[in-house]
Amino acid sequence: MKQHLQTRIFQILTGVILGLALVLWLFRPGSTGQGSDSARFFLSDPIPAPSFRLMSHAGEEVGSSDFPNKILVVFFGYTSCPDVCPLTLSNLSQAFLEMEEEGERIQLLLITVDPARDTPERLRQYLERFHPSFLGLTGSEEDIREVADAFGAFFARRGEGDAYTVDHTARTFVIDPSGRIRLTFPVTASPGEMARDLAILLEEVQ
Repeated sequence: MKQHLQTRIFQILTGVILGLALVLWLFRPGSTGQGSDSARFFLSDPIPAPSFRLMSHAGEEVGSSDFPNKILVVFFGYTSCPDVCPLTLSNLSQAFLEMEEEGERIQLLLITVDPARDTPERLRQYLERFHPSFLGLTGSEEDIREVADAFGAFFARRGEGDAYTVDHTARTFVIDPSGRIRLTFPVTASPGEMARDLAILLEEVQ
């Protein structure tokens, strides 16, 4: 119990630090948020990514350390999401297609924020619409919230009954093979911008 409490406190503190770092980066002096040829979604100071283990839509336990030499793209979302999730996943899918073979060195992980409705089968069917390599992760709400807190991500149910929605962080986290968060994509990032920055990161970590 004591060890679990210490782990929980560490995850919360990591999430708070990550959240503050992202806010400071977004509002750094001279940041315009407008397009340019520079890799504008890179963090000036990479942040250690939290480790995690959840259940994949294939029914296997999957952890952040199970993809050696790959870049991980982590997004918190859910299959009933009306706008942000399908837009983000569609843009990432197009970015992967633009990158062709280079895209095979990247693994997208969708961590559901709606485990009550997002069964493994539902996650599989949903993600197949976007890209065959996309992997959905689920678990208990407590386990998922621990992972989200560690990333500084937020989610909360809105509404009653079966027709509820889930408010959630819309930012995508990109983790390099050494376990550092190097990029964060906002929902406004285009497929071309994503492909550009992911290609730069792939070249750096070769």
